[in-house]
Amino acid sequence: MERTWKPKTAGVLSIIAGVIEVIFGALIIQVGGILGSLGGDWGNWLDYIGGLGDFSGWGDFGMIPGIEDIMSSVLAGMLIFGVIVLVFGIIAIVGGIHSIKRRRWGLALTGAILSFPFIPVGAILGLLAVIFVCLGKKEFEYSGSDS
Repeated sequence: MERTWKPKTAGVLSIIAGVIEVIFGALIIQVGGILGSLGGDWGNWLDYIGGLGDFSGWGDFGMIPGIEDIMSSVLAGMLIFGVIVLVFGIIAIVGGIHSIKRRRWGLALTGAILSFPFIPVGAILGLLAVIFVCLGKKEFEYSGSDS
C-alpha cells in the first residue's frame, strides 16, 4: 500500500485546530470565572462599564429587570460552551495523533470533524483535515469497530 502525505497532513491540521480550540475554550472558561467572581450587583457593574464609553444614550443598565438572572445565565452558558470547546479540542488533538500514526480511522475522522465547529481558522483547517482523512482512508490500519 502506498503511503501518501494526506493522513499526516490531516493529523497536523487537526492538532493545530485542536490546540487553538483548547486555548479558546480555556479562555472562555477563565473569562466566565473572572466575571463570576465579580458577582454581586450586575446593574452597577454594567453601569460602570457603560460609563467608560459613549453609551450615554443607552440609559441605566441597573434598571433592566432581572439583570442578575440574565448575567447568571450568561455565565453558566459561557462555562458550558467553554467546556464543550475544550473537550472538542482535546478530541481533535487525539484524532490528529491517530491520523499521523495512520491508526483508527474513525477516531482520526472524528477529531478532524470536531476541530472546526467554533473558530473560523479552525473551520478551514478542520475542513481540510476531514477531506484529507477521507482521501487517505485506505492507508489506515483498522482495528476494532473502525471500518
